[in-house]
Amino acid sequence: MASIAFWNCRAKKSQASLYLREFVKEFDAFIVGLLETKISSIDRKGVHKLIGMDWDFDYVLADGLSGGILILWNSKVSSFNVLESFSQGIIGDLDVFNKGVWRISNVYGSNDIVKRRELWRKVEQLSSKDLPSVAGGDFNCLLDSGDKRGGREFSFSQGSKEMKSFLINNDFHDVGFIGPRITWCNNKTNGARILKRLDRCFLNSKAIEVISMGGGKASCKGGLRPLPYFS
Repeated sequence: MASIAFWNCRAKKSQASLYLREFVKEFDAFIVGLLETKISSIDRKGVHKLIGMDWDFDYVLADGLSGGILILWNSKVSSFNVLESFSQGIIGDLDVFNKGVWRISNVYGSNDIVKRRELWRKVEQLSSKDLPSVAGGDFNCLLDSGDKRGGREFSFSQGSKEMKSFLINNDFHDVGFIGPRITWCNNKTNGARILKRLDRCFLNSKAIEVISMGGGKASCKGGLRPLPYFS
């Protein structure tokens, strides 16, 4: 069953390539969105080394030592038309040959609430209820108390409210997850340790309908987020 995947990783690490290739093979992934790649340059040779020969790509370079987005798709089975590319996302139409078109938003949200409003605005501008749509990646925002462990107690802040409104306005639904709920850690120990769920995948009602009709099931798993939808 074919999959879409989103992964927060440093794309130039050799371990990333090994894990990514294994994942693509296991889940038959044909489009992969990578977030916080920290890459300052990328070319076709680098993409071939990362994931293989049959993949095309588009990207947003890192700003210094932070950020960076890379979206990859298997050109044998799909094409991807970029509609919007900026520091917090790449949005485009994925044409799966003989299967139809999907609107894909590969998201790397700012941790600044004001800057993150640009992300909500751009995705909403390109939102379509007529197309099956997927928004996935690192949203850098918490939605409820179950998304955080350690540190200050969770509060439903203005940022959380704005993300909730964004989901409602665009008919996006959380597909849930398989495996660990938490996707981020501050790498500290004992009482200083903070864990958060920042990475998510959302589908609109049209996408859920298409998946159900095809006998598929949407879910997220581990660090990479597979989204099976074609039998």
